[in-house]
Amino acid sequence: MQTVMLTLAAFACVVAVGSALEMAAGNRRLRWLKNVAPPGESCGKVSIIVAARNEERHIAGGVQSLIAQTYPDLEIILVDDRSTDGTGAILDDLAKTSQRLKVVHVTDLPDGWLGKNHALQVGAGFASGRYLLFTDADVVMDGTAVGRAISYLCENKLDHLPIAPSVRGGDFWLNLLIGAFLYVFTLATKPWFARRRKSPFHMGIGAFNLITADAYRSVGGHERIALRPDDDMMLGKLVKGAGLRQEMLVGRDLIGLEWYASCGEMIRGLEKNAFAGLRYSVAFALLVCVFLLSVLVLPPITVFFTGGWARVLNLAAFAAWTVSYADQARLWKVPAWHAFFFPFGILLLVYTIVRAVAKTLITGGIRWRDHFYRLSELRKNRL
Repeated sequence: MQTVMLTLAAFACVVAVGSALEMAAGNRRLRWLKNVAPPGESCGKVSIIVAARNEERHIAGGVQSLIAQTYPDLEIILVDDRSTDGTGAILDDLAKTSQRLKVVHVTDLPDGWLGKNHALQVGAGFASGRYLLFTDADVVMDGTAVGRAISYLCENKLDHLPIAPSVRGGDFWLNLLIGAFLYVFTLATKPWFARRRKSPFHMGIGAFNLITADAYRSVGGHERIALRPDDDMMLGKLVKGAGLRQEMLVGRDLIGLEWYASCGEMIRGLEKNAFAGLRYSVAFALLVCVFLLSVLVLPPITVFFTGGWARVLNLAAFAAWTVSYADQARLWKVPAWHAFFFPFGILLLVYTIVRAVAKTLITGGIRWRDHFYRLSELRKNRL
């Protein structure tokens, strides 16, 4: 047993230290949007496309921040996706206040489409800009955000520029789950490699997905990912697969959103896309959960039940994860002191994954915005 515990501790320590060093080096290669100067003149027209369904709580603030953008040449296309609350009326009222705004009302959802993806495709069809910016209804931006992003995209001759926002949480448990999710997401996707054209790593951010209209149409738009709940990442994958140029920036202090209102809401919210992010593979989902538990949760627990080198290695692993999480927190603007409770966040994340996979398998699909999508259909839209 001692040999087994020592082996597990050594494995956890190697993974923790190696991952922490990679994350530290990688994060320092990421560029920040706030360090980009706004353009002196227009680089071409930007079409901002927002899909909204039952977003009356947040929609006004998000749209006002878009209207306030200082970039001179832009249009804002607001797609009301079959809302049953006051979203449509709010959008129509907002459109009267600015010539930049155009509202499109979607009344039907065709077969073979997720609602949001269809709405974004419809919005793109009305766009006349050289650049398309897909963003969410609850995202609030600094007035210079779009201009800075366009400036960077043009200067670096990029085809696709996703930007990571700051995430505003609520209570302790919600912030803990958000932090764990973002840390594992970053560890898995390695966004610093997105800029390497020959690297398989790709990136997409639903809060800010900026792409040239030519690139969007050349990869088939949202039609290629019509049934992908993780459409933002899959758009990035299409761009990378086509050999186009992509990079991710950090948008802290300039782009932000309140992702979920509570921990329970986030757990339920991830039901729709957690399994998709795991390739709809039960085996892969199980492997990910075992990995997270063995290298992130087990070390601080086994410290109390081991001695000698096993204890030293487990302490080193926990210390590496703690320091790495605290360093990562500055990018997403989540509380750095939560690093000491990181294992509890991972437990919440594992529970979220297991719950999402189990519920999808038991019900035979996912429910998103009052519409049920069969797993057999979703699995057909693989990339």
